[in-house]
Amino acid sequence: MIAREAHGTIYTHAGPEIGVASTKAFTAQLTALFLFALYLAQVRGTIGDEESIKLTQELARLPGALDAVLLDREEQIEELAKTYQRVQDFLFLGRGIHFPIALEGALKLKEISYIHAEGYAAGEMKHGPNALIDEDLPVVILATQDKNDEGSVLRYERRFPI
Repeated sequence: MIAREAHGTIYTHAGPEIGVASTKAFTAQLTALFLFALYLAQVRGTIGDEESIKLTQELARLPGALDAVLLDREEQIEELAKTYQRVQDFLFLGRGIHFPIALEGALKLKEISYIHAEGYAAGEMKHGPNALIDEDLPVVILATQDKNDEGSVLRYERRFPI
């Protein structure tokens, strides 16, 4: 077993997979990575106890915040799904830290709906996938704004903020 050979392990304890699209395993891995990064920051002294507690509390609030967003926008999400119910292909784009999330989004769509979906790094669009885009290909763009954003905002005609 690889855990016995490793110098250290982090068990996620996500529980058994019930379906193919195991979002809980993915989010458990992200949570474990976050907590490990938080631990390393504490050990290195780049983050204090107060900030560590604040970040941990924010992490604990995430499930409730996601529930609130999904419940508040349930009708909008249903309308969006109806708009794309006959679509056979999707393209997911993410830049930087959002690229793995774009890959995961495409994977989940494939696993759940059997619709062809691809995830790409947004900067790679000029190297091929750009030729595939037309009015029949929905493109999901992960474009959050954070303190590292230099003000560049993606502009596109049809926006569904969720």
